[in-house]
Amino acid sequence: MAARIKSPKTWGCGVKRMAGTYTNNAQMRGYQTLKALFGHEVAGIECAELAKQLGREKAQVFKDLSTLQAAGFAEQLPDKRWRLSSNLAREAIKIMNGLDMARQRLDETARRYGAGL
Repeated sequence: MAARIKSPKTWGCGVKRMAGTYTNNAQMRGYQTLKALFGHEVAGIECAELAKQLGREKAQVFKDLSTLQAAGFAEQLPDKRWRLSSNLAREAIKIMNGLDMARQRLDETARRYGAGL
């Protein structure tokens, strides 16, 4: 018997359920918008250009950018261009510091046991 592929079922508020996975369309759009801001950290990017890149309406992208701004992940420059906020960089530094600490522990463990990692 062939496996049956389940089609996504949409529940209220744009939530989709497919094979036990739950996603939210608005959140996914926000994540796509966030990812599209990478590479524009210095000069930023215009909302209209971002909308064109993402294949979405400018008003929808503006809403996503405003939400990212409220969450501290994006900022609007005086010339109305958008870029990632420095908060995101600070969070990335925390990750790098954690990885450095883990590496130090591994190096110290290797020295104690006389093994090179």
